[in-house]
Amino acid sequence: MALVLAALAGCAADHGAAVPEAALLQPADDLRSAPCTVVTRDMVSAAFSIDPALIEQSSMSSLCVYRWEGGDELLDVTVHVTAVEPDERHARAAFEDATSGRGTGSSSRDVGPFEDVDDVGDQARFDTVNSDLHVLNDRVYFTLNAYFGPAMELATSPGEPANAIDARTQWWQATLPQRRHGTQTLASVWMDEDRRR
Repeated sequence: MALVLAALAGCAADHGAAVPEAALLQPADDLRSAPCTVVTRDMVSAAFSIDPALIEQSSMSSLCVYRWEGGDELLDVTVHVTAVEPDERHARAAFEDATSGRGTGSSSRDVGPFEDVDDVGDQARFDTVNSDLHVLNDRVYFTLNAYFGPAMELATSPGEPANAIDARTQWWQATLPQRRHGTQTLASVWMDEDRRR
């Protein structure tokens, strides 16, 4: 994990509001290459009551990661800006394709079934398999996943890489309720910021 975080380039340190209007006016590639402006470090801090200076922030391409470790506790947030389109209809089509359970965007990985989520963006759906929240807001479509709780216990004896992957998968599945709660908490903070703009 440290190698992955070390490989990620830092995201702009803008801690502003949810998808600032100026950001929406930028070319699509600009916002996709600055995903930390969609859900900011300050929003993560407000959602989980952690000093923003203590939250690591990194990004690569259209992915933003926030991480904090304190004692046995872990905060792990992932934001993926999937589409920023010049026309809202194109963003909606990408959202529908990914969350319908039958389109090309959803057939390549384990996703769904989906549950509609009220009062988040223009439309939102929660993926019950991996706890990602898919959000459509204006011309922006992004996914959000947040976990705040006990860190994964490391194995006491070194095992084969497959065992480490299996252990992480089992831990991920065991923490789905906390992930859903964390994701909903952060989505609420994001919506509060969005309403203030």
